[in-house]
Amino acid sequence: MRLKGFTAMLRYFTRHRWLLGLFLCTIVVEVAYAVASPLSLQYLVDDAFAPKNVRVFLIIFAVLIGGGVLHIAASLLGDYSLGKLSGEGIRQLRSELFDHVQKQSLPFYERYRVGDLVTRFSSDMASIERVVRASFPLLLKELLSVLLGLAMLFSIEWKLTLAVLAGSALMVVGPRLLQGRAEAVHASYKEAQERFSNTIDEMVKGHRTIKGLHLQRRFRERAGSQLRELFAFGLKQHMLNSLMERLPLTALLILNGVMIGFGGYLIFQDEITIGGFMAFFTLFLSVGQSGSNLSFLFPSLIESGVSFRRIGDILEARPDVPEAAKPVELPASFGSIRMDRVTFGYSAEADQLRDVSLKVAAGSYVAFVGPSGSGKSTALQLLSRFYDPRQGAVSIDGHDLRTVSEASLRKLAAPVAQDTFLFNTTIRDNLLLGGADRTEADMVEAAKRANIHDVIAGWPEGYDTPVRHEGGSLSGGERQRLAIARALLRKPKLLLLDEVTSALDPATEADINALLLRLRGAHTIIAVTHRLASVVNADTIYVFRDGAIAESGTHDELLQRNGLYRSLWEKQRGFHLSQDGLHATVDVDRLAKLAVFEGIEPSLLRDVASLFSTETCKEGEAIVREGEEGNKFYMIVRGKFEVAKLVPGKGENRVAVLQDGDHFGEIALLQNIPRTATVRALVPSVVLSVRREAFHRLTEEHPQMLAALERTLRQRI
Repeated sequence: MRLKGFTAMLRYFTRHRWLLGLFLCTIVVEVAYAVASPLSLQYLVDDAFAPKNVRVFLIIFAVLIGGGVLHIAASLLGDYSLGKLSGEGIRQLRSELFDHVQKQSLPFYERYRVGDLVTRFSSDMASIERVVRASFPLLLKELLSVLLGLAMLFSIEWKLTLAVLAGSALMVVGPRLLQGRAEAVHASYKEAQERFSNTIDEMVKGHRTIKGLHLQRRFRERAGSQLRELFAFGLKQHMLNSLMERLPLTALLILNGVMIGFGGYLIFQDEITIGGFMAFFTLFLSVGQSGSNLSFLFPSLIESGVSFRRIGDILEARPDVPEAAKPVELPASFGSIRMDRVTFGYSAEADQLRDVSLKVAAGSYVAFVGPSGSGKSTALQLLSRFYDPRQGAVSIDGHDLRTVSEASLRKLAAPVAQDTFLFNTTIRDNLLLGGADRTEADMVEAAKRANIHDVIAGWPEGYDTPVRHEGGSLSGGERQRLAIARALLRKPKLLLLDEVTSALDPATEADINALLLRLRGAHTIIAVTHRLASVVNADTIYVFRDGAIAESGTHDELLQRNGLYRSLWEKQRGFHLSQDGLHATVDVDRLAKLAVFEGIEPSLLRDVASLFSTETCKEGEAIVREGEEGNKFYMIVRGKFEVAKLVPGKGENRVAVLQDGDHFGEIALLQNIPRTATVRALVPSVVLSVRREAFHRLTEEHPQMLAALERTLRQRI
């Protein structure tokens, strides 16, 4: 559907025909009285005052009083009918927009940012509401006044009316010439509002990161630039609106002069009476005022037209993952879920999955592992039916997910994402989420199973503790465990877990892993993780590489094959982390597997291992910044980091993602050169680091270590 101004609103108004009819009738009565009142001057002057006829005067006076009472009654009825009619229309439009946005798929929310949508619900809807409640009724009233007034003017003196009409073209031409520029400026102003709204959204949601990285100045500069942009567009909008309003007024002043001059000529020629001229002049002022009021409506009509178009763009969007016309209802349990030769890409330029086939039996525990960007999380997104495959099919018991009811799928399967979202309400409401069949005992049991009950019970308000900033008032581990408890409370047959232990400390991670093993059998579990120690007991492990399944099997089977899984396993082994996640060590054997330490004797590597210090990183914290001095070598014990490079004119660009077992900054052990990229934690992480100064003291005692390290780095460079 394309919203086209008032014609779109008529679709809502016609659902209340009696209100619309009542409103139109009251407008006719109001306008008829307003137009007829000036005409009474002709009869008062020529037929009552000049001949001093009291009887005629009383009749005209009585008619005016009666018409006035009718006018007041019509005004009150009109206000009531307009208030109810416009209120219902706006409510239905808001409801339709809200429902339509809720039906959209994930790609829709990737195209539109929060500020884009909020501006449409706030600024654009407010603009439409203003025009529907005020401008639209005024437009009808003034347009009808002009038409009826012109008819009456013709009846009084057609020659004078033609002269006035010829000059009135000036009242229309000016605003019409400026309309295109005004629409463009209004659209630019709305887009500038969107950009500023997005900045506010980022500032509020990312306040910890902004403060932690001391980015306040950068955000102030961005906001300042956007506010200056808003000011510039606002000034242009104001000036164009003023021109569109003043041009008709100027034309009206010119017309007044023309009418008085020509009208005086007609009086001297005895072609019009004095009373007729007074009636004509008064009626002309009324018609002129109506025409002038129409010109004042142009800016608001243009603004609302832009708003109608922007909301229409949203209402025209169709879900990328639509529900079938006659969806199949899935049963309460299932036998298996399959992917058959699935190919999928988030864009047409690249495929994240290529010809992937797999089967998960009911009651089993299956893990998807692989390097970052290998497609494992994308596969889980398709199993959740957040996206549909470009080729192939995802099915449950032979039912293609594209044909099944979304409600039955969501009842059967519960996803738990790495980025946990909590609603700004209490812990209790976040867990229960309006489920009438979920009791207090069920909630407490689910919280205990997710190892979060004792934490909640220790808070002063317990389960009535409010959540703020979409969970920002809680730690990452608390948010993750609440998300797991929320999913368990729904008692799903299928659990879809995406890196659910990434933000947990080792002790809680061990508890969650033990919980998953207990759930196996009663629930089907599909877990995506990069931490292989979490899935050693999985029934089947699918190893993804470059969008395809490289190998699959149990943990022991995969280790025996010496393939990708074995290499990933070896990379993550050799680290030891305390239960509280605050202290880590690395084995000598693990150091020996690093190319940078190749050829160094084990006894010397033991000394190297003792140099490492443990560092913990918060989500969003940059431990290495591009351009800064490089003086540390890092090994990731657990966590996830992005490597970003600054692109001139485009900001930062992510070039890699590092996870457990990866390392970076080895060249800093030898050379004092600036960092070539920024490394930032994507989740709470733990790293081991060694400073160049400490390493140099060791190499001074053992020159052969320095020689081996330099030789290795020369080969790598």
